[in-house]
Amino acid sequence: MNKNLIRTFLLTLGAISAGLLLIAGIGGYFITGPAPIDDWPNWVKPTDEAAASLDDKIKALEQEIDEAAVGEELTLELTEEEATSKLDRLARDGELSVEMEYIQVYFSDGIVQAFARVDMGIDVQVAIEANIGVEDGKPDITIRGLNLGRIPIPKALINSVMTALERALEERWDDLHLELQEVDIEHGEITITLVKK
Repeated sequence: MNKNLIRTFLLTLGAISAGLLLIAGIGGYFITGPAPIDDWPNWVKPTDEAAASLDDKIKALEQEIDEAAVGEELTLELTEEEATSKLDRLARDGELSVEMEYIQVYFSDGIVQAFARVDMGIDVQVAIEANIGVEDGKPDITIRGLNLGRIPIPKALINSVMTALERALEERWDDLHLELQEVDIEHGEITITLVKK
């Protein structure tokens, strides 16, 4: 009787282990696979010149904000090359909270697309598509899709994370004394219009 009990226990343990390994293998296959970005625009090559251009634009905007009167409009225009290059430089300098490489940012017809290979213990391709609008003078970000490798992240999980991020963004936004008036996303460029409060 003891031999049958031990054999049954070991067979059950083996079956559970095999099932867990199968699930881990399938999960690993999907999460380490390529993100679905085949129909995205051509690859943007990051350059130090484009990153420096964005730095200059941000410095100029900061100066304009300091000198602007209440109610005055301010505009910031960014290109895909500038956004991609700046994020690439931040990643290379280790200034992002996670290790990333092959960062890409695209702007087209009201949509922002971003891609990176992120080190999560294993390299995972992360792809995100979002709309950026304006609500009550603040950014209103709607995630259209988020993939970790081949795995699409469910909308319910995305919405939970976005709610927490929006709260944190609102607190910081109030400290800026700026109101977001418009975000215009066209092919290759985003234009942000602000009003000083």
